[in-house]
Amino acid sequence: MLSKWFSSEDSLVRVFRNSSWLFSAKGVGAILSIFYLAILTRTLGVAGFGEFMVIVGAVQVLTAILKLQTWQAVVQFGVPYLLAGQNKAFRKLSAQNFWIEFLGGLVACGVLWLMLPYGASQFGWNSPTVQAIMGYGIIVFLSVRSTPTGILRAQDRFGGNAFGDAIIPIVRFVGALILYLTTASMTGFLIVWGLSEFVSFAVMWLMVWRREETDHPLRDAAAVPVTPPSRKEFLAFLLFTNLAYLVSVVRERLVVVIVGFFVGPAAAGLFRLADQIANSLNRLAEVFARPLFAELSRLFAIGQSEELRTLFWRSLRVSAISGAVLFIALLVLGKNIISLISGPEYLAAFPILLLLGAATIISLAGLGLEPLLQAAGRARDALVARVAGLAALGSLMAVFLPTSGTIGAAWVMLISAILTSIILFISSRSAIRQSQHPVV
Repeated sequence: MLSKWFSSEDSLVRVFRNSSWLFSAKGVGAILSIFYLAILTRTLGVAGFGEFMVIVGAVQVLTAILKLQTWQAVVQFGVPYLLAGQNKAFRKLSAQNFWIEFLGGLVACGVLWLMLPYGASQFGWNSPTVQAIMGYGIIVFLSVRSTPTGILRAQDRFGGNAFGDAIIPIVRFVGALILYLTTASMTGFLIVWGLSEFVSFAVMWLMVWRREETDHPLRDAAAVPVTPPSRKEFLAFLLFTNLAYLVSVVRERLVVVIVGFFVGPAAAGLFRLADQIANSLNRLAEVFARPLFAELSRLFAIGQSEELRTLFWRSLRVSAISGAVLFIALLVLGKNIISLISGPEYLAAFPILLLLGAATIISLAGLGLEPLLQAAGRARDALVARVAGLAALGSLMAVFLPTSGTIGAAWVMLISAILTSIILFISSRSAIRQSQHPVV
């Protein structure tokens, strides 16, 4: 039975097998994040925790806007090269994506430097805090992690990818524990968060350089050489996948920043705690979605339309059932989780947790939708769905946030998730129907 698990080339088994590597990293991260989240919330207090998360959220939004995510482009255009044995072309593609990501990080550093004085005046940050924020931002922006992630996933080396991901929560846990035992401060936590990003960056590239050239497990020795994508095709894919990613990050992170600016740090702290717990479910979704995207890209590359459709519907059923189970668990255990992690003073976050958890689970139930559209070369459709959800989020936020505060923001997140999932499902059904024709 175990030998079949490791040797099977069934598409869904391959996705679960690769997911198991990422789940090991995410499992470590989920467990350790409970501890360092507890340290954060209990040492900084509700307002201090909210302020810290506003900082981290703002840096993440800047990263999404200016530092392009390249891993999907490496997988989408690199897998055909590896299947055909064109390692030199794959290395050239990887180098191109490295410089795209790095140059975007440089621009983000400049923008953060220009924005910091405004943030300092808004929240009353002192000089050491401002310097720590700038240092944290520089490390995040210049740590090129998306490109090696794409290289490892394209090469079906999810174990190395998992190890690089697991480093972040390990460093944060150790650092937070040291701060808890010595002198905990916002500046100290920013240093630890930045250090975790840098160590992960170094480990990722070490994993890549350990075996720079490798044959893809499904390489076809008789494959016809792959024609490189045109500049227009490459840039269009990069643009649409990054805009979809930006919309996702804005939806998840910018809302916390907005709540912090317009309602206050304490409200942002409650909102972010609920969001952080709900996002632990989202991490489980990513564990499955990323290998699913790689597998869908492989099936499109080799023209297996029937297997493609079967994989899509099977994965959709699995994710829908998982989502239902997770929401029931959240409903029953949510209050206990909040109290255990952060203490009774954070229990006001429970209604927010239920709404944000429902929004996350709705996205979890349709986690195969966006990877399918991207693998099918219809990243534009995924972007349209994300933009529609973001437009609903922005317009409804302007109505509900001033009158209902954080609970209103949570309702808006849920409505936005429902709308986005509906549009993604309609577009995915269209892509599935078209896949019965030869893929070009």
